[in-house]
Formats: sequence, structure tokens, C-alpha cells
Amino acid sequence: MLLILIGMLVMFYLMAPVYKFSEPVAFHGSKLYNPYRDMNPDYWHRYNFQVQSKVWWGITNGRKNSNELIDSIYNVLGFDYVATSDYQQINYHGSGKPSFIPTYEHGYNLFKTHQVCIGARRVLWIDLILFQTTSMKQWIIDQLDKDCEIVVLAHPKLRDGYTLEDLKKLTRYRFMEVLNSAIISMKHWDTALSSGQMVWILGDDDAHDVMNSNEVGRTFTVINSPTLNREDIINSLKSGKAYGVDFYPKRDVPLKERIERIKQVPVVKSVKLSGDTLFVSIDQKAGIINFVGQGGALRKAVRDTSSATYVIRRDDTYVRVEFRFSDGTAIYLNPIIRYEGEKPVSLLKAEVNKTATLNLRVIYFLIFLSFAFLFARKNKKKNL
Repeated sequence: MLLILIGMLVMFYLMAPVYKFSEPVAFHGSKLYNPYRDMNPDYWHRYNFQVQSKVWWGITNGRKNSNELIDSIYNVLGFDYVATSDYQQINYHGSGKPSFIPTYEHGYNLFKTHQVCIGARRVLWIDLILFQTTSMKQWIIDQLDKDCEIVVLAHPKLRDGYTLEDLKKLTRYRFMEVLNSAIISMKHWDTALSSGQMVWILGDDDAHDVMNSNEVGRTFTVINSPTLNREDIINSLKSGKAYGVDFYPKRDVPLKERIERIKQVPVVKSVKLSGDTLFVSIDQKAGIINFVGQGGALRKAVRDTSSATYVIRRDDTYVRVEFRFSDGTAIYLNPIIRYEGEKPVSLLKAEVNKTATLNLRVIYFLIFLSFAFLFARKNKKKNL
């Protein structure tokens, strides 16, 4: 049985192709895409797509969480929906409701190169456990994209699961879990955006113990949708009509205090474009409103206000907005993106390099033959 398992894991490496990646290219064009162009400020909903429950006989993290306890905690925290993203398993708790979105966390490798699969139709068991090249990571993304509506790169900064160099090349994922209660990956997001990958922000608690106030109600996603029905939520996510919240990031705050404070979390009121002028507003005074562009560079900062404007320059490839508050809370909007054509698209390209893939497999075959020859030679000497 063990030999069969090892054989399967080795086979995954043999199956992985080599990709040819395009060079990074900044967004460009005469048009500006505003993901919030038709948002309704009364339609914001608080979501979390990462929390683990007890599965796999309690071997994995999340063994303290039951579905009922997860529901209870997130209900008192004022969440409209929480998706339980168990490792390598779709949790069907609540599947009878129109709001249910099948979700799981893919990945069992050593370096936490994981993905959150939103709207998953089935679980992908392929993974590369010891190391992953950029080509291998792209291959996994492509396999997941076949059976899930939204592929999210989970906590990219954690253990360098996705390096900055990876994010200058990888494509065909829609979201990045920039905000995670364990780690923030802001530079990774800006690197992907600056390389021409159209990727929206996701914030998740990724809670393994929902009774720990450091893990719940910390980082989450707020989605603008007329209903909580799965189709409306998925469509709003895909269009970028959502924002990420890093809420009150103090540690060891009593859960009761976090529950009370989250009732006053700021809410975005307006994100409008008039020509090349961006106007944003929120329902509470922010300590600072930052406008951030290519390479994560600060373009403008406005202090002690609930609204601000920024005139988008011709050399601005994208502009994203940060609202920062005195208690440490930060709200991150999805970017305004420059584009050409009918609609904005990711500019990064990745395709299988058939020649390089064939050459690699020939090398694998020669290595196998060499080992087989040495093994046979050793056995022959023993029998003499």
C-alpha cells in the first residue's frame, strides 16, 4: 500500500508539463475599468471562505471545530455567510440553502502552496508534495480551473508558497488571499497586478480554532450583491465587486470585545469614476486614505477624512485604494485597471512547451533506465 502511494506521488511529478510563460507587462490602454461601477451601498455582505472543521479523523488542523460551532460563532460576529474550506474535502453542511457555495482548500505539500477552490464541483487529488517549480504551480492551477468556478491562491507569503517571481508569471487564477489572519501578502498582490495579472483581493480568517479570537472576525471579504444566492455572489466576486478587511488586528482580544467592535466596522459608501477622476468615500473618518499604483508605489495620501479624490495619471496602470483607521483596521479596495478592447483581461500568458516537456520526460526515462541498470548489475554480482 505504501509503495502504491509513493508511486502515485512520483507519477504526479512525471505528469507535470513544462510551461512557456510570457514576460510581465503592465496594464495599458485608454479605458479604465471600475469594478464598483454599478454597486449599491445597501448591498454589502460579509463573507469568509476559509475555516476548517474536523475531518480526516481529526488529523488535520480544525479538529476543534464542528459545523454547528462555526455557524454559531460567525453568526454572532455578524457574517452573512461562512464557507467551510476543509482540506481536500468539500463540506456539504448547509447544501440545501440557495446561498451554499461548495468550497475546499486544495494542497498537501510541504511548502503550503495551497489554493482555495470556490464553487468546486469535485476535489482534485493531484499535488506535488516535495517541491514545485513555477510550471508545476501553473499546472495545478490549470487542473483546478477545470472543476471550480474561482481559483484562489491561498496565503501566498506563507512559507513562500508563491514567490514574487512566481507571481510575475502565473495566470488563470482569479483571486489572491491577500488577507489572512496568519499573514498579509500585500507585496505579492501588487507584484501580480504590476505584471499584468487581473486578480482581485480575498480576505479570510483561515480559522483552525473558532474559539480563538485571534483567528475569527479578523480578515474577511465584503461582497456587493443584491442577494445571497450563490449565482449572484459568484458573479459579484468575478466582476471584482468586493473588498478586503483587516479588522482590528490586535492580538489576544477577548472574543466578546471583538464581537462588540465588529458591529461598528466601517463600510464603503462610494467608488466612482468621472472621466479620469476617482472618488471614494466611507461611512467613518479614516486616519489616512492611500492611493496605490504600479509596483505598490504610493500615489497620494489624504489624512483625517471619510472621502477623497485622485486624478488617474496616464502612466497609472492600475490604482487601488486603502482606508486605514486609528484602531489598526484597514480596508482594501480592488483596483481600477487600465485596459484596451471590449473588456479588461489578464495580460500574462502560459502555455505548455511541448518540446521542453518531451525533453524532460526523456531525461526522466533515462534516469529510470540508469537506476534499473545499476539495480540489475548489483543483483547479478550477488548471484555470482
